[in-house]
Amino acid sequence: MEAELIRGYLEWATDTFDRWGVGESLLHTCATLLIAGAALLLSWLLYFVATRYVIPGVLRLVRLTDARWDDVLFNPRLLKVVAELGCVLLMQATIPPSLAYYATLQGLASLTFRIVIVCVAVHLVNRFLLALYELVESSSSGRASSLKGIRQMLQVISVSVGVIIIISILANKNPLTVITGLGAAATVLMLVFKDSIMGVVAGVQLTLNDMLRPGDWITVPARNINGTVLEVGLTTVKVQNFDMTIVTVPPYALISESFQNWRGMSDSRGRRVNRAVTIDIESVDFCTREMIETFRKEPWWDESLDSIPSHVNLTLFRRYLEHYISQIPELKTDDNMVYMVRELAPTPQGIPLELYLFTKLTSWKPYEHFQAGVIDHVLASVHRFGLRVYQAPSGRDIALLASAARH
Repeated sequence: MEAELIRGYLEWATDTFDRWGVGESLLHTCATLLIAGAALLLSWLLYFVATRYVIPGVLRLVRLTDARWDDVLFNPRLLKVVAELGCVLLMQATIPPSLAYYATLQGLASLTFRIVIVCVAVHLVNRFLLALYELVESSSSGRASSLKGIRQMLQVISVSVGVIIIISILANKNPLTVITGLGAAATVLMLVFKDSIMGVVAGVQLTLNDMLRPGDWITVPARNINGTVLEVGLTTVKVQNFDMTIVTVPPYALISESFQNWRGMSDSRGRRVNRAVTIDIESVDFCTREMIETFRKEPWWDESLDSIPSHVNLTLFRRYLEHYISQIPELKTDDNMVYMVRELAPTPQGIPLELYLFTKLTSWKPYEHFQAGVIDHVLASVHRFGLRVYQAPSGRDIALLASAARH
């Protein structure tokens, strides 16, 4: 319909120039320039009105609503691409028919505009995917940030589809025929883009299984990674180590190898302390009457201990430490977070006495200070119970023994 209308205007322009006395050699040229110029002017006016008046009006209308989604989806960049697509579609409908007197030029223009339409359409799809990603990211609790890999994958797919359509346009073939022809090159492409393909699959697995998000603290001992995830991309995961270095690792490496994600600790607001001191076996003994009388006056002693005929100093020390732990303000006991002091199997170095508890302090520096303070208290109080902490002899100890032997 539009083509017939443009041809009608083209014939009218030809007749008009003929009546004005224009020579036959210039009739078609003048008529073509007039109609094609008018089509270009009309397309420019459409783009001008859309960008100058329509898009600002839509943005003002969007800002009047309380919803967040329309502000993100109807953003200026996306609306501008929509205006560009409308302008190109109008040129495709008007300019090639205006070149009817020049078949070669008409075919070239039609081919060019079809390719431009595909490019603008792919650009529009990518802008929409980006807006959708920003919407989901702003309205969720962090998991959407790890959808960046899926967004990039969809953008790559849209670009690939656009390239296939452009090839089919240039070859004047059906797109399915082009896809079938590319099957022979699939093996070569898989070898060339092996890392990218594996990265895409691994990135999707990491995202759908919620294994990794930006902001997570992860440790990968095999790759010397210990830090915070900055970005989960299509082919790389960017991590900032605590020494401020930046490390990139392919997503498939995190799938094929094991890594530790500390998000559960951060979400629970509790961090585990699991430290042990080794007690010298020879210092384990029954408590004297004086020691028991002293301990009875302390708050950690309870009536159940009075029924025991003889008290072992290591047993009382464990009871004392559990009471000490229970009085720590930073102790966290909810969410099945237990605390205890237990003995492990004896070793050639002595009896490991393990402290197991959780603290509310999850930041690195406060946690380390808290953990050190607990162990310092254990080391300082062990002598009250007649116990000794095992320590391997140092060079000074050997020198003192040698000196004592000489005298």
